[in-house]
Formats: sequence, C-alpha cells, structure tokens
Amino acid sequence: GVIVITSKKGKFGQKANVTLRGQYGFSTMVQDQAEMMNSEQYIQFRDLIGQPVSDEIRNLVEKYGISTNWRDEVFDGHAPTYTLDASVSGGGQDVTYYLSLNHYEQEGIVDQSGLRRESLRLNVDARVKPWLKIGLQSNLSYRKYETNSEIEADGLYTSSPTLFSRLALPYDAPRYYSFDEDGNIIWGEKAERLYYSNLITPDFVCDNRDIQRRNITANINLYEELTPIKGLTIRAQQAVDAYDYTYSGVYYPYDSFTTPMGSSITGRSGSRSEAFQRYYAFTYTNTAEYKFNINKHFVSVLAGQESIITKSNSFGVYAEGQTDRRQMRLTDATTVSTSDLSHSISESVFNSFFLSGSYNYDSKYYFDVTFRRDGSSKFAPGHRWANFFSVGAMWDIKKESFMDEYDWVNELSVKASYGQTGNSSIGSNYGYFGLIGTGSNTYNSNATLGISQASNYDLTWETVTASNIALSFRLFNRLGITAEYYHKKTSDMLMEIPYSYTTGFDSGYGNIGAMVNKGVDFDINVDIFNTRDFRWSVKANFNYNHNEITELFNGRDEYVVGSTGLKYTVGHSVGEFYYVRRAGVDPRDGKQMWYDKDGNLTKVYNEENDAVLLGKDCFAPYSGGFGTEASWKGLTVSADFTWQAKKYLLNNDNYFLENASQGTSYNQTTHMLDIWTTPGQITDVPAYGEEIQFDDHLLENASFLRLKKVSVQYELPRSLLRRTGFIDRASVFFIGRNLLTVTKYTGYDPEPDTNLVAFNYPNTRQYVFGFEITF
Repeated sequence: GVIVITSKKGKFGQKANVTLRGQYGFSTMVQDQAEMMNSEQYIQFRDLIGQPVSDEIRNLVEKYGISTNWRDEVFDGHAPTYTLDASVSGGGQDVTYYLSLNHYEQEGIVDQSGLRRESLRLNVDARVKPWLKIGLQSNLSYRKYETNSEIEADGLYTSSPTLFSRLALPYDAPRYYSFDEDGNIIWGEKAERLYYSNLITPDFVCDNRDIQRRNITANINLYEELTPIKGLTIRAQQAVDAYDYTYSGVYYPYDSFTTPMGSSITGRSGSRSEAFQRYYAFTYTNTAEYKFNINKHFVSVLAGQESIITKSNSFGVYAEGQTDRRQMRLTDATTVSTSDLSHSISESVFNSFFLSGSYNYDSKYYFDVTFRRDGSSKFAPGHRWANFFSVGAMWDIKKESFMDEYDWVNELSVKASYGQTGNSSIGSNYGYFGLIGTGSNTYNSNATLGISQASNYDLTWETVTASNIALSFRLFNRLGITAEYYHKKTSDMLMEIPYSYTTGFDSGYGNIGAMVNKGVDFDINVDIFNTRDFRWSVKANFNYNHNEITELFNGRDEYVVGSTGLKYTVGHSVGEFYYVRRAGVDPRDGKQMWYDKDGNLTKVYNEENDAVLLGKDCFAPYSGGFGTEASWKGLTVSADFTWQAKKYLLNNDNYFLENASQGTSYNQTTHMLDIWTTPGQITDVPAYGEEIQFDDHLLENASFLRLKKVSVQYELPRSLLRRTGFIDRASVFFIGRNLLTVTKYTGYDPEPDTNLVAFNYPNTRQYVFGFEITF
C-alpha cells in the first residue's frame, strides 16, 4: 500500500479565501477507577492491622472532619486550552498559494505541565512554463512545553504529582493550620511539607524549580516537475526536516526551615541543567513516470531514486552550588565535573532505488508491481543493501457486463497483494560497531578509554513479508462492507538481545528471530437515511490479530526479557506475560499462596523456578470502533467509540497502594479494608506483615470501551450569509474527547500499549467550543 500525505493548497483560478478558526476548551482527568481511603477508612485500616493512629489524629478527624481527597487537590478540573487559526488561500492563472498562522496553548492538568505552540505554513505552486511546474511547501513552528516529570530527590515525590496524589494521607491538609484558645481551627498558608505523610508537596516543588523545553522545527519541501512530452513526468524533490531542541532545568536554592506545624525541610543549594540538540534530515527524491494508454489498456511506469541523510549533535551540562535565586547561571555554580557533561554526534544515510509499474484493462483488471533496492549505513558493509518487492491485483467485478442486471449492487471488487518491505530502525546509528568510550576513571590524571559496545557485523535488515486478500462491496446504495485477511511475517527482527556477562556487556543489538501477525479486518458503513435535508449513517470496524513468535536467535526456544514480565517463547505471543501465579490467601493464617510451575500449591515465592506464561497479552488481540453521524440541514452530530478486548496491563501502582507494609506510612485503596485479620476469613488481601510480590495479582484486565469523540456543528445558512456581502461560510461547533470510559482497570488509563504502567500521567477528558468563518 501507499500512504499519501497531502497539504492544504490553493487552487488555480480561485479567488482569495480568508478563514478564521477559534477554539476554547478545558481538560480534566478521565475518571479514576482507584478509590483511595478517606480519613475514617484509613483509621479503620490501621486498627485492622494492629497499628492504630494516635489519639491526636482521631480527634483531628472526628472533631474537625479533615479528610482530603488529594487527587482533587493535585489535578486541575478545568485546565484551559486556546487555539486560533488564520489562513488565506487562492490562486491566479499560474500561481496558487496557501498561508496559515496558528497559535495553540494548553495548560496541563497538573502544575508545570502544558504546551504553547506557534506555527506558520506557506505552500506555493507555480506553472512557470507549460512544461515546468515548481512548488514550495513549508512549515515552521515553535514549541514551549513542560512535562512535570523531573526527579525530585527530597521525599517520595520522585517523578510526578500522580504519585503524591495516591500516597498522601487523607488526614493531612493542603494548608497549614493552628487552633485558637477555644479550639477552633485557623487555616494558614499552603503546606510545603505534609505533617503526617512527611511528603514535600507538589506546590513547593513547583515554586522552587523551573523546567523549560523548547523546540524550533522547520519542514521545507521544494519540487520541480517537468512534462517534456505527453505522458512523461520528471520530478525532483528536495526536503529538509530539522529542529533545535533546548532544555533548561533550574532548581532554586533555599535554606533549611521549620514549617508552621513543626516539620522541617532540609535546605539545598541550587543547580542548573542545560541541554541542546540539533537534528536535520535531508531527503532528495528523483522520479520519472511515463503513462500511456492504447485502446483500453492503461500503463504507468515509474523509476526513482531517494537519499536520506540525517545528522544529530547534542550536548548537556549540569552544575550545582548556586546560592542565590537571582544568580542561577551555570557560571554561578561552584561544582561541575566531567560526569555532568554529555556530548553526542550521530549521522546515518539511507539510499534507495525503486521501480514500479501499473496496468489496468478497461478499468476492470488492475495489476501493480514494485521493486526497490534499499541501503542503510546502520549495517556493516556486506549487509547494507537488500532487495524488496511487491505485487498486487484488483478485479472490479461490478464493471463486468454480467453485473448489469444487478442494479442493487453498486460496488463489488476483490484485491490481493504480496510483498516485502525492509526496516532499519534501531535505537542506534552504530548498532553494529564495536565502540570505544571514555572510561569512568582517570589514570595518571589522564582520561581513559574502554570498549563501550560489542560489535555485531552480522546485523542486517529486518524484513516484513506480507500478503493480504480483500473483498469490498456496496449494496442498495446504503450498505458498504470491506473484509480483509492478512498475514505478515517479520524476519530478522531488530531488537536488543541479552549477552552473557562474561562478555563484559549485558546486551547488544541483534536480529533476534521471527514472528507472524495474521488476522482479519472488517469495515462496515450503513447510510440509514440519505435525503436532501436529512442524512444518518453508522459505521464500525473490527480487527482480530494473532501474534506468534516462530523463531529466536541462536536456535533458542525462549528467553526472559529482564524487568518486563515478558518471556519471548516460540509458539507464543511477543506480548504474553510471564509471572508467578498467586493462588490466593490461605484463610487459616492469611499467608499468600502461589502455584508452582507444575500447578501445586506453595507458600514459598520462587520467581526463577515457578514463573509461567499466563496466556494474557499486553497487546489486545481484538480491537475496533464504531460511530454514527447525523445531519439535518446545517446541523451535524457525530460520535465515535473505540474499544480493545482481552488486553492486560501490570498495574505497578498497586504494589504501593495495596501493600499493608506501605500502609503504615502512606494511603491505600479501599480494597485494603478486606485485609485478612481472623482465621477462617475469606479474602484476597494477605495479612499484615506479608511481603507483596510482583506476581500475577498485579496484572489487570485493561479491556475498555471509550467514547473517543463527540462533535456537534452548526453551519449557518449560506443564503443568510450572502446578505452580508463578505462572509462565505460560518459555523460553530463543540468537540468532546474521552468523555466516557468503561473498564475494569484500576489505574489512571487503560489505553497505553505497553506491558507496565507506574503512576503515568493520566489521559484527559476535553471539552472544546469553537467557530470557523470564511470570507
């Protein structure tokens, strides 16, 4: 298949059109499935485990009702988003143009997260001569964004506010407080450290740091197109994709102090990190295409060459010791070492030669063939070049004479294809090299060198061999269905493979083996009503995919992928989980029970011997979506759903949130109120003192149904707009995203395609209102 990316353009002979589009919206967190304890529940939990809270805390909760929902305190329920677009497009006899400006600003749902973007796009096409056409497509953008994912060393706030919002105790308050002579509570300033949880608050962290990331991006595409004779098109295209990325991380100094409630915060000196990266990719594409037809025979032949040259240069520095918030330059620091410096230079080259041909007879029988020879500098000499091909055919059955009597059949076609494509995308441009790097120690005060990467001169292309067959038809001018079967075999998969530690390395890039993906895709569209004033249609798609590893490196049948909970095994899926199975809690003593690899019960956890493949996959084998759209005159309403089934995620959050040993210091979910306390009690929560393990009880069903998008748009009558004399079209609209999610998964979001999530930044529910006017 071919993916064609088009850019907005003007049209020849078109009068100038000016379009303004504005949007305002706000975001909030999608619904949270985890229910954290309130103050009364947490006090009850501490009583259950024999670790009661103090009378001071009981009195605080009973008398003053302090019970903080930290999720609501940390996450913004109304984070605004602004968008403004302005564009002008048109064209004369020989020139077309399109110019647009865009401003986008979005605040994150937690402090110090968000995005601001300014972009400029200019597209120009010109017919210089009857046989020569040239054009420019360009896009310049500036982005400034914050992610609030920096590591904070003080306290347990280690990655993001999502962790703090779960662990903070409910009887802590977001503000300091004291009591007057009559025992009334007096509220003070925002808390900097929680008194009972002993956690630094996100507000304090944000007030004492400044993290900025900036991107300047340029995408420029020039082309020259010649048509020297009828049917022959010669095209040359030069493109550059480039960006400059800068990072600035400032942690301000502060002195040690005691909070109004008596807890202490240890002071620190300041620090600053600066990093810069410049990347660009030049792409040169040259093609010649010749088209001709003889009677009912239509032929197209294209030959081409493409080169892609990429280069990247980045460096960074970290310095600490600044003592004044007003003097936070790198040169104001007192300490910087070579270990705090980084520098990277990388480049790669990709070359390709390709040839394709297309033939159709009477627009009924289609046949396509392609051949390409690709070369990549990421592989060693002798393995850099590889050949790939594809063939495809389609039969438009509806155009056969024997279908004329079946006027209720509007479309009917069958198609099939077979071919190979190559992949050279690995994490390093020098994956095959044996590299030398700077040693961690000095010798005689001089820098040292050492081997930093083992070589692999057999590293080669990953190849995907794909075949598919599809049937498409449309009946009664209302019902459209496409059904497709596909089979894709990936050979010589490019990944990191484990090395024996005796080599001095733990892993390196290699071709690890082969796997197969096969399945079916269905698409259905139904036009229920299709009249002049009223249209209503529904649509749905369904995918089933079966993944299976068929071969591994060095003749292996399996190997464990460290720290992932996955085990690549021939005959099984690449995303199948590999854990010890928990058998529950023994009602006699509250101890955890597991199954050993033979299915026998045991109370001894042995990951090395008893972990097994569970038949549960982090990649959903079933997925799809459905939606509907209805239009009445100028009003259009649509809704789109997406879903995935039999998908699983390891919820790392629950290792902390459903762990009684953690519960004496940090909050827990309400599920922990079912903790075993009495012989004979039936529960799945082990007794206090039981060490929680990374077994399959942390694995959750992450299947979901999500209302992905709802839109309502009203376009004003054009007959009314003509009276203004200058407005051509005008509309107002509402868009809602992720408005509803149905899932059993208890983490923040079930949608990520990964094996494990740990306090991830939540997905957002968005409400957007806007307008669009064309003059």
